[in-house]
Amino acid sequence: MGHVRLGTLPDTRPWNRVVRLIADGASAAAVAGATSSAAVNGLERGKSDQGLAHVIYLLAQTVLAARDPDFVSRLARLGISVSEEPGLFDLTAGFAAAVRSWHYEGRIRQSDLGEMAELAAVETLTRCIGEHSTALFSTEAGVQDATREFSTRKGFSILAHEFFSRFTQRFLLYHLGRELPLHVGGNGRFADPSAQTTFTDDLEVHSREAAVIVKAFAGDWYSKAKFEAGITKRQAQGFTAHCLTKLGLELEQRGGRDG
Repeated sequence: MGHVRLGTLPDTRPWNRVVRLIADGASAAAVAGATSSAAVNGLERGKSDQGLAHVIYLLAQTVLAARDPDFVSRLARLGISVSEEPGLFDLTAGFAAAVRSWHYEGRIRQSDLGEMAELAAVETLTRCIGEHSTALFSTEAGVQDATREFSTRKGFSILAHEFFSRFTQRFLLYHLGRELPLHVGGNGRFADPSAQTTFTDDLEVHSREAAVIVKAFAGDWYSKAKFEAGITKRQAQGFTAHCLTKLGLELEQRGGRDG
């Protein structure tokens, strides 16, 4: 993943606590909270990660572009290249390519956090817009209409919640990915791989519930920024930093309640 890596968690007391919780059969919430505490440097780094902020900026601008009668041209000005009659796959592929081009053209190496954000954003667009489109390979009008639904305060709050749910899960699994398989079989926490899968499914649910903390804030921020002077990259950076702070605290608090 990426070129600027977060690195593995060191053999520290916080990480030892994560390992102990996994081995002792603690809930997904408790493990997530402890992982967040142990990986706090990663979340802190995310607050200043330009790639992560750019993904948020591009998400906001993409839904705003759907308000323009010339959707394709507006997307092109954002660096999102799509066909004359884009379907859902065109939009998501164009979005991902635009993120990578931004890194390449700006000579900014994509960090692991930035790559997590890119993947989370593509998944978010696929799910949110796909559910509101008439078909998976829908016409430009169908995709534009579905995208436009997320250009309101309520719509963007839903989009942001979906994004941060997926980003949080990816962040947690980034750190847990190497540890969980060590607890499968024998006298381990998980009797078999399917038991580990059940745990990661629980972690997904927990990430989605924790991300609710940013939902209302995201809608308010989007509405205010759009009204005042338009959404800028600097505003997206501040918004991202605040959301990561709220998420980190929420994960730790939930983990403490369930620990």
